[in-house]
Amino acid sequence: MIKRATTIMALTLAALTFGGMPGIATAQDGASADQQQAQQLMQEYRQKASKLQQIHKETIQSNPELAQQQQDFEEKVRAAVEDQGYDVEKGQQRVQEMAQQLQSGDLSDSERKAVMKDFQAERQQMVQARDSALQDPEIKSAGEELQKDTMAAMKKQDGQTDQLLKDMDSLRGKLRANMPAGAMQGNNG
Repeated sequence: MIKRATTIMALTLAALTFGGMPGIATAQDGASADQQQAQQLMQEYRQKASKLQQIHKETIQSNPELAQQQQDFEEKVRAAVEDQGYDVEKGQQRVQEMAQQLQSGDLSDSERKAVMKDFQAERQQMVQARDSALQDPEIKSAGEELQKDTMAAMKKQDGQTDQLLKDMDSLRGKLRANMPAGAMQGNNG
């Protein structure tokens, strides 16, 4: 359950991020029908992800106890990640700096590839530390409880929540079917 929640939120953020990356979500002249369909599916996915993110935000804002529960959980995970030797603050700063470099457009192709490689390595370290922290029984239990409470509150907040999740699962399956093998690696949830 927590893996699904983490995956849903990660995919939601990724879907929202894809729109700002050149070449990923923009239609090109002569794009194949499959590419156009994939772009249309991604657009639908981003719209649903955005709506789900809005419901989540409204739910947290209208439920102070849930907001506190989420904050407590995030602090537990952060502490566990830092106990493993990964400095979250510095890692986030490095990722932000690399993202700014990539978005600046001032990099040569080789520099851009080097920054992307560093970006992916940093992200992998973050993910490994987070995943390891989420295996801690106390954190895992707290995450499952937060997920259950959040989903119940989101469904109460907006009756579209269940349908949005089902639609996103369906779109994710269609996107996987349209993408070359390995293109969505790491997004299997």
